[in-house]
Amino acid sequence: MATLLSIGTSATSTFQAALSATSHNIANIGTEGYNRQRAEILSNNVSDYLGSGSRVNTIERVYASYIQDQLSSTHSLKTRYEEQLSLAKNIEGIVASNDEGIQRFMQRLFDSLQSLSEDPNSNTSRTLVINEAKNMESLVTNLSSVMTDSLGQANTQISNITTEINSRLETILSVNNAVASSLTTGSQPANDLLDQREQAILELNRYMDVKTFHQDNGEILIFTGDARFPLVNGESVFPLSVGRSEFNDQNKTEIFLDAGAKKVEISDFIRNGELGAVLDYRENMLGKALNELGVMLNGLTASMNWQHYQGYDANNNAGQDFYEPLSVNAKASMKNTGLEDGANITVSFKPNISGMVGFQGQPPYTAVTQPLTYGAKENFLDVATNAIGEFKARDYQVNVNAAGNFEVFDHADLNTILATVPFGTNTEIDGLDFDFSAIPLGSVSPNDKFLIKPHQQILKDFATVIAGPELFAARGQSSVDADNDGSILDEVPAVAAEGDNVNVANMASLQTKSVLYADASGNATESLLGGYSKMATNIGMYVRGTDIQLTAQTNVYNQVLDRRESMSGVSLDEEAANLLRYQQAYEASAQIIQTSQKLFQTILGVMN
Repeated sequence: MATLLSIGTSATSTFQAALSATSHNIANIGTEGYNRQRAEILSNNVSDYLGSGSRVNTIERVYASYIQDQLSSTHSLKTRYEEQLSLAKNIEGIVASNDEGIQRFMQRLFDSLQSLSEDPNSNTSRTLVINEAKNMESLVTNLSSVMTDSLGQANTQISNITTEINSRLETILSVNNAVASSLTTGSQPANDLLDQREQAILELNRYMDVKTFHQDNGEILIFTGDARFPLVNGESVFPLSVGRSEFNDQNKTEIFLDAGAKKVEISDFIRNGELGAVLDYRENMLGKALNELGVMLNGLTASMNWQHYQGYDANNNAGQDFYEPLSVNAKASMKNTGLEDGANITVSFKPNISGMVGFQGQPPYTAVTQPLTYGAKENFLDVATNAIGEFKARDYQVNVNAAGNFEVFDHADLNTILATVPFGTNTEIDGLDFDFSAIPLGSVSPNDKFLIKPHQQILKDFATVIAGPELFAARGQSSVDADNDGSILDEVPAVAAEGDNVNVANMASLQTKSVLYADASGNATESLLGGYSKMATNIGMYVRGTDIQLTAQTNVYNQVLDRRESMSGVSLDEEAANLLRYQQAYEASAQIIQTSQKLFQTILGVMN
């Protein structure tokens, strides 16, 4: 039978432990990731009905893994949209600050063309057109340069975040080891260690989304968010590293997982956290904006050039290039086994007019290469105009198949082949000429890959190249019906009379003409300025969409956090009440011991 002394002694030990747990809770009310603890008090096992006091079975950590997992995942989403919104607003500000300038300078360019059409012999007006073209070139070059610099900043941010992630992975491994060690020396791991590990996982989710798996030995395995690649597994950390993408000179930093001697690129498998934010912003906002700006510039370059080809300059020569025409080479994958480095794969704007009657050579036209008739020349312009409308704001990947032919894909969608091009030939895709005819025989191997970015290349190459005002082709074609058949379409192209303004008027009309983004019927839907506005609008939509997502995810995160705090957080009111309750219980237990001592003294007195 338990004595009063043993009952009192066990009770004081029990409530002393309860007081310690309560005090520990109060002391850690400001500790990040702390879960409150409580003493689990049980009655001592007895073999009779009288009982034998109490004991603390364990110091329980008030914690629900499913709530913590929800908190980590919602925290990862919330930080993603916070970072994504910050980055996107920066680009939105850059575009907005240049928006008025782009519109104003483009308006001034077309105004100068209109002024020249009113006085086509004016050398001053011709010079003004060239000056306004160069002014716009400077503004566009500055805008594209700032946006391209933002791409470099995103690369740097990816590197910095990767360093932070590796630091958190090492912390989690260290705590994992400590938890396993505590289990070998006791019946349960130290609660504070578990809190530290959960907080480290929460902080890791700030940088990237991860998946956790609890093991029977107390360890936690960490995988990427899709559970595809391990990050912390047993005694090992699989750190992340950064490096260039497989395509030479692409200026893109990618993320790799160091799995022993092998490195696996995992950029496409990271969705959330700050790292997911930067990756999404780089691909779906910044990269898309650069391509859309490039489509506008390629549209401006091609439409101005081709309309300029239709006219004649002050020297009675056919119009030459006004802007530098697009010409870009492919970039080879570093994994290729063939010798071709991409220099012999060229994408340019060369509308497919070779099969048309009257073709004598690609523009710029000379006396030798002029089409045979005025009608043929107009047809060639129509073909070019339709091709401009087919431009798409995307990059292209070219894969060499088993037969040695070239399969062309949208780089963002490698499941759909846009075209298969036989070796040594060329074809038109999205209004652009993909030319593989210069590739030496045997220089490519099956599975070789190449990347082509025609609409980002124009951002670097956009330039006004007309050499002087006298070379501006303001005059149009001669309208003389030499054979008196009622049509000039069958006449040989010839210069119109001095003072004619037909061609410069047509160039001025490009301001309002729809030339970009053809619909399903092949009809262009956007003007050149509309093409720029499309880019600005899509940036704004990205920002608004991100803002809405952030609001929604913040609300979800706060709800989960409140739920976690209500269950696992420390309440000073509750702990103060417990402190008073356990203190009174401890004092009462001491009275039991004191009573036991008095009874023992009474017995001794009787015996004496």
